[in-house]
Amino acid sequence: MNNYYDIYFKIYALEFFEKRVDWRLFKAMGMAESALNPEAVSPVGAFGVMQLMPDTSAWISRLSGIPNTPKIPHLNIKLGICYAYHCYTIWQAESAEEKIPFMCASYNAGPGNIINAQRQALKRGLNPALWRDVSTCLSAVTGRHADETINYVRRIIAYKEQLTDGSV
Repeated sequence: MNNYYDIYFKIYALEFFEKRVDWRLFKAMGMAESALNPEAVSPVGAFGVMQLMPDTSAWISRLSGIPNTPKIPHLNIKLGICYAYHCYTIWQAESAEEKIPFMCASYNAGPGNIINAQRQALKRGLNPALWRDVSTCLSAVTGRHADETINYVRRIIAYKEQLTDGSV
């Protein structure tokens, strides 16, 4: 697996998350987003290693002071991890580890959609602080895109485990 950007994943994970989240999680996000391809462009206009939408990149840049030059790979990674941090801070969960799938789902589908899925979970008598419960309600909010988000979270967790055990 491409290790060229590991230094940036390590530095920016430490900058934004201190030691709360392993840097490999963000590399796993880059793998899921673009296969770590800095030239990747999605059909909806997201680009770079972390597949940032132009509006999201501009917003995070204004919020953080990071230069909005996301076509430069290390700044795309920094902006992406900064956005992930924003997503992470939104959630209260049963545990710190439980915040990870909420962060990843928010990165993919937008925090508002995940909040709406939490509301659906609450209406159904499910626990809105558990991803396994909220994920079952996501299709009521995002329709056919729910599977994309649920699989995205699964892929990131699987990639992170592979990176941690050295099988990738």
